[in-house]
Amino acid sequence: KRNLTFLIEEYNIDGFRFDLTKGFTQRSSNEGTASNYDASRIAILKDYNNSIKAVKPKTYVILEHFCDDREETELSNEGMMMWRNMNNAYCQSAMGFSAESDFKGLYYHTSARPANSLVSYMESHDEERAAYKQTQWGKGPLESDLNAQMSQLATNAAFFFTVPGPKMIWQFGEMGYDVSIDYNGRTGKKPVKWEYLNVPERKQLHNTYTELIALRNNHPELFTPSATLRWQVSTTNWDNGRFITLTSPNNKHVVVVGNFTNEDKTLDTTFPRAGQWYNYMNRTDTTISATKANIEVPKNSFKIYTSFSNPSTR
Repeated sequence: KRNLTFLIEEYNIDGFRFDLTKGFTQRSSNEGTASNYDASRIAILKDYNNSIKAVKPKTYVILEHFCDDREETELSNEGMMMWRNMNNAYCQSAMGFSAESDFKGLYYHTSARPANSLVSYMESHDEERAAYKQTQWGKGPLESDLNAQMSQLATNAAFFFTVPGPKMIWQFGEMGYDVSIDYNGRTGKKPVKWEYLNVPERKQLHNTYTELIALRNNHPELFTPSATLRWQVSTTNWDNGRFITLTSPNNKHVVVVGNFTNEDKTLDTTFPRAGQWYNYMNRTDTTISATKANIEVPKNSFKIYTSFSNPSTR
């Protein structure tokens, strides 16, 4: 605790991410029992959290915990944030497989747990890259067609950043980094691929990340706990499209329509209202004549419609 205090006071640290916090215990356990509810571990972590917040109340405390949900809920209610691993789901969708591709674990908002208590991620230092998995096990064109691969990863991103709550981006995921985690050994140095920005398909993925993050930054009211999130992102929402609808307290709307399949689709899409809408990614106006509309979405792609125009985000 003295060291944490020193780091905050001397270097004005914004926060800490603690690795493998299920190990912050004096109770013996094994691989099979380490994630079980542990009141003594909760007490230790609360003590650290209280010490940190006493020095700087707004310091972020993020835990790589992966324990019993009751335990994570209790820690979240103390203001700590939980690492949320969504790698498998997003790798499955990246490869073109509906099985195990449910995105619902990305966000948690109930009266029992704070809305922004999860720091979710598609990739991390511990997980295989989605783009690498595409090259090994991708379905159809997702195994070898770079345009299809990067477009599918962009669709992943559209169904990641438009969900409220904190997000973590693992470096170069925005360029479709496709080097295996086992290259040069699991913890070995990996090649830095800045040249990816010179590849049009990868640059387009990078641009998509930029646009999606700009949407969050420029319209934060859509991503607060008081905003409404409706989403259809389970395995049963594969063939007929996946959808996200955001509504802010001041009645701004965002509708995300995604086609993760390898076939062009016309998707039956519900809009909060009829009238003028704005295609966020290509900056064009469109008229939606009824709250139910057929939206043409090419294979491995997405569309975002907003009730507001904001061309300044580029």
